[in-house]
Amino acid sequence: MSCVFVGLRAGAVWTGDNSAEWEHLKISLPMCLSLGLTGISFCGADVGGFFKHPNTELLVRWYQAGAYQPFFRAHAHLDTPRREPWLFGEDNTQLIRSAIRQRYALLPFWYTLFYLAYRTGEPVMRPLWVEYPDDVNTFSMDEQYMLGE
Repeated sequence: MSCVFVGLRAGAVWTGDNSAEWEHLKISLPMCLSLGLTGISFCGADVGGFFKHPNTELLVRWYQAGAYQPFFRAHAHLDTPRREPWLFGEDNTQLIRSAIRQRYALLPFWYTLFYLAYRTGEPVMRPLWVEYPDDVNTFSMDEQYMLGE
């Protein structure tokens, strides 16, 4: 039983086969926060949406948000149009590249957070109330979060 539990805590989980819609990007945050609180910290959404085709702004925003989710990957259904970052113009490619570089610059921090999650069970991606339990205003916030303390 304990081996199964450790596997669940260490394996990556995505939020499901989402769609390239603003609402699906928005809901990915509370979904990951909830998963983290249950001990599954290695979570994230399919960047850009699994189904449908994101417009340019949505794709850029999804990369920017996804870069700060524990599990970060661009992933789409075979039947969706291609969506490599360089297909959306140089300015957007630069914005996406910047988000990815920020993610990689924080790799030592990410590894530390994952190690702490493994050791303590505290989520990598934390609702604000985890760090500020006396502030009742944080109790309903699910669009803002912290990475670690």
